[in-house]
Amino acid sequence: RPERAFELCEELSKQFGIRLNVQVYNNLVHACTVNQDMQRGLKMLEQMQHNGVRPDSRTFTLLLRGSLASGEVKETAALLRAAFGLPEGHPSVFKPQGCSSKARPVGNSSKLCPDFVAEVLEGLAIQRRSPQLALQLLRDLRTVPGLRVDPKLHMRLTASMTSAA
Repeated sequence: RPERAFELCEELSKQFGIRLNVQVYNNLVHACTVNQDMQRGLKMLEQMQHNGVRPDSRTFTLLLRGSLASGEVKETAALLRAAFGLPEGHPSVFKPQGCSSKARPVGNSSKLCPDFVAEVLEGLAIQRRSPQLALQLLRDLRTVPGLRVDPKLHMRLTASMTSAA
């Protein structure tokens, strides 16, 4: 009954002036993704930022998994870009005022596990048949300081292009 969780959080917040933290928001996002309601999950992302709560790596992991599972190729790519502060990130993710388009990650998302990043890129390339997009994202992600993606990932993504043809 995820609807009751949303109602309860709203009631407690209003009644006692409780400010929801990132863990509560992440659990609400998780409820959305499990119930295949990505729009509501993205609204939770917007709401948490509006309330001054920065998304973390779990926020983006949940949203990326949900987006990929629902087949939202462009949304998945935009979320991955936003997680690392790359241009053309998802519009639900806004940067603090005064940040340029090459700003640092919005949340603590630079700590997304490199294996998970590879999983998302391979999911885009193989499951969602978008290998060119996955390769472009890989090129863009290589500009992120400190992110070390498997060097063989490029070959696997390229191989998925030939097998899809």
